[in-house]
Amino acid sequence: MSAETDARVWLEYAEADRHSAYSALAVADYRDVAFHCQQAVEKLLKALIVQQTGRRPPYLHNLWQLWQHVSGIACPPDLQEAMAALNPHYFLTRYPGVDVEYDEEAAHEILERMERIWAWLMQIVNSWSE
Repeated sequence: MSAETDARVWLEYAEADRHSAYSALAVADYRDVAFHCQQAVEKLLKALIVQQTGRRPPYLHNLWQLWQHVSGIACPPDLQEAMAALNPHYFLTRYPGVDVEYDEEAAHEILERMERIWAWLMQIVNSWSE
């Protein structure tokens, strides 16, 4: 089994990004909060895909497109909206010249969205592990 097809490895990477989001918040690096929140959900979705399929997840960053690779589970509308809100932070945080200002309030809102998605996805991951 390669690292790309080991759900535990994807979960470790997701947890590292989640931790990095909080570390960035502690030093007021709000742009990195946004990036790591998006990455935490992306990697958790990839862990779920690997857990369900046993195959390498697709090379995608769009959270909703990744969710489409999970079968048999309906995503609640509020979490669909939260995924859509997190999506842009993958590229908005990485490229200069993008006119987006991240402040503490925005960082807390982004963290809250990530945590709602995280809690729901972890229930699914844990139910499959039992």
